Parts: sequence; structure tokens; C-alpha cells
Amino acid sequence: MLLKRLVFFSGKGGVGKSTLSCAVALELSKREKTLLVSIDPAHSLSGIFLVEVGDQIKKLKDQLFAIEIRAEALVENYAEKVLSTLTELLPTVRSGIKEYAKHIKHSPTAQETAILDKILDYCEEFTYVVVDSAPTGQMLRLFETLHMVSGWFNFLSQVAKERHRVERFMGREDNLPKLIEERKKKLQNLANVLTERTTVFAVANEEPLSLQEAQDIHNKLKDIEVQLVINRWHYMECDCIKIPEIEKPYGFEALERLSIKPILDYLLR
Repeated sequence: MLLKRLVFFSGKGGVGKSTLSCAVALELSKREKTLLVSIDPAHSLSGIFLVEVGDQIKKLKDQLFAIEIRAEALVENYAEKVLSTLTELLPTVRSGIKEYAKHIKHSPTAQETAILDKILDYCEEFTYVVVDSAPTGQMLRLFETLHMVSGWFNFLSQVAKERHRVERFMGREDNLPKLIEERKKKLQNLANVLTERTTVFAVANEEPLSLQEAQDIHNKLKDIEVQLVINRWHYMECDCIKIPEIEKPYGFEALERLSIKPILDYLLR
């Protein structure tokens, strides 16, 4: 895996996490190949860089790439991939699988599962992956989904093993257990990335609600490295990274004026 660090910027809407994610990705790209990913439903990368980004990976500078993910399309592609694989393995129940795929698209964790799956793919291609995440509640659900899906695959694995015994007794080939084990392995790889190579910057301003949400992130992500960042800092004293405010941080030149050295020092330590 090429990845050195997976970096999330999260927090209450309006605290400036998107601006910080753009500035940090820009600086990291001066070192190695970097991808900036927006999973915030209200994308703002294009407005901050003053360059159209869009829903396909786009090269912005020598080693800086960016994408604004359209979750609906991602879920559609993910469900189609599941449908194709299961149809190949279980051709005799094709109609039932198509109905199952419809339910996948609208299941409570479909979006989060598809996003996590895609992020892990990006980790194979880029040295740094910086994620401008959704507001706090959606971001926490993203991480909770990993545990939910992991438990589900453990259950499927047991069912598949029982099915394999029957198929073997009947003299038929059965590749379903292999497929499920491959998916479990990918989930485990993602879990390893999140616990060993991931930093979450919980971004807040000097106001109580954003500070509370940042603290919630710290309290709930027990197995992941979380660091508090006060953006647009003026005077507040805390054990955190402090980023002073600048006016109109839009465009590449303006982003380079942001004093993000403490964040880079923390990541590259």
C-alpha cells in the first residue's frame, strides 16, 4: 500500500474544515502524491481552490489531485458491483439477487460502506489522502459503519461455510466463501489503516457548540488518533493546535498564507 497517512478534517459545519483540508493537501502535495477527497454533501473544494473540481479525480497541481464524491453515484456503482459478483457466483437465483441489490442501494449504511470502500482504493494509489468529511454526525456514522459491516461479514462467513459443506457434498463448486473472505480481508485492511495510519483533526472555533462537537469526535473515536484544532484562533488557551484567521483564504496563493505549520508538524512528526 502506497499510503503514508489518511487524514480526516471534521467538525461542525462552518468552522473552516474544508479550507484547512485544502491548505494541508496543497502543502503535502509539495512532498508526495496527494489526493483531496470531499465527502461533504455540500462540496466546497471548487469554491476554495477557485478551480472546478467535479466528481472525477482531477489534477490541480504537480502532485495534487482532488475529487468531490457524488455519494448517490458511488452507491449505485457499489450496488452494481455487488450484483455482478453475486450473479456470477449464484446464477440460478439471478432475479432474487437483483431485488437484493435494490435494497442495498437504500440500506441505512449503503452510502457509508461505499465511501469507505472507495477511500481504501485511493489509499492504494496515493501517499497522502486528505478527506474533507461531512459534518460531525455523518462523519461519526461513517466510522461506526465499519464495525457494523464487520459483524455482518462474520455472520455471512459462518453461513457460507455451512453452504460450502452442502455444495461439496453434492459435488458442486462453491466460490461464495472465497468471495466473503476477500471482502472480510478488505475490511480488515481498512480497519488497520484507520487505527495505524489515520489522523482525524476535529476542527472547532472559539464558540461552545463547535467545541462540544469536536469533543464528541474525540470521545467517540476511541481507536483512532484524534487531534483538536481551533481554526480562526484569537485568544483561547487550550491543549490544541491553533490556526489564526486570515481574510478570504480562496485560491492557491491565499491558501499558502494560512499558518498550518502546526498541523503539518503534527502529521509529519
